[in-house]
Amino acid sequence: MGSEHLEGLTERELVERLRAIILFRKYLNPSLIDFIEQVQSYEFIPEITRVAEDMGLHASTVWKFMNLLRSKGFSFTAVIDIGRLGLEEVVLVFDDYIPYEGLFKSTLRFYAPVVPWGSVVSYIIPKGMCEAFINEIAPTIPKEPVEVIRLTYTLPVKSSLAKYYNLKERRVRLNWDELFREIIATPREVVPRESARRGRFDEIDMFILRELELNPFISLKKITERYNRVLRAVTPINYIRVLRHYKNHIEARGVVRGVKLRLTPIFEVDSVPTISVIRGNPADIHRVGRVLALHPYFTSARFNPAEGVGLLESFMPLKELFNLSMFMRRLERERVIREWRSYILDIVRHRMFTLPTNIFSEPITEIVKRFKKGEELVTTVEIREKLVSPDVIGL
Repeated sequence: MGSEHLEGLTERELVERLRAIILFRKYLNPSLIDFIEQVQSYEFIPEITRVAEDMGLHASTVWKFMNLLRSKGFSFTAVIDIGRLGLEEVVLVFDDYIPYEGLFKSTLRFYAPVVPWGSVVSYIIPKGMCEAFINEIAPTIPKEPVEVIRLTYTLPVKSSLAKYYNLKERRVRLNWDELFREIIATPREVVPRESARRGRFDEIDMFILRELELNPFISLKKITERYNRVLRAVTPINYIRVLRHYKNHIEARGVVRGVKLRLTPIFEVDSVPTISVIRGNPADIHRVGRVLALHPYFTSARFNPAEGVGLLESFMPLKELFNLSMFMRRLERERVIREWRSYILDIVRHRMFTLPTNIFSEPITEIVKRFKKGEELVTTVEIREKLVSPDVIGL
């Protein structure tokens, strides 16, 4: 795995990044962890002054925490409930390698080859359009998927460093027996129903959400400037219009469920991305997700309660990969879940993208047809996970 594959960084730059990670672990203290937990506790994007007030701190102290995280390669992202946008995610699993270059990319959310062989691809589409989308896109993919998974609900749970980061040992704590006991002890809850879409969303709303995924603390004035510059609108929009869209369409409808810190910089340098597909009783797979999503290694939990299926994403140290399989097998054996399948993903070619801004501009089938004609318009932005390559430090 050469350094040229990792965000175009040189070996020296990667070593410097590793040094920054080690230093950050040194600087991570109870006060900084409390700050992270506080920021993640809201069901909306908090203003810095609100965080400072709730913590009894001066705003300048909160900004120091923010700048420290940023300087060490950390970033926050908005937790977006795509169900409240009237959208869903369709995941295609292949038993063959599907090259990224030839894929339809307009609404691509996730792409990764599977180790040792295969691929996982996911798209954002309007609800109720899965069959039509698959039929339209199928001729453009050289292989039929072995599995198609519809995901309609994102669990708005954020990882807890307060619970799982060992300050004495300076590492993330992972105890599979403890996680299993917590799942068993967690009561079954009514699984959230699919959110009804309230009102219409448009390109301005989706552009705002795209920018919030990249930086939830960006100002609406900067979003306005970026919209006019990136989309080159014939008639530029003004700040008041963007503010109105954010307040009336996004905030009032609860589309953003808070923010969370991307924790990949503190993971072990030999961590690899994985996904685990679990099936079973909706209430049971939901409580599995609620427990695991609190652990920093598990970065996302998404479900389709109606079909009793969930997808868990993680960045897992190599030494824990077989333990993950043993854990899933234990859940199956104890009948917490009915079945499961885990996939190890290629860290170099693994890609994630923001929401597409043009998803409501025209029917999804027409967007695919544009791709077939060679007229594809890609409005997503790649979200880069900042991990250090183990070969850089001779592991």
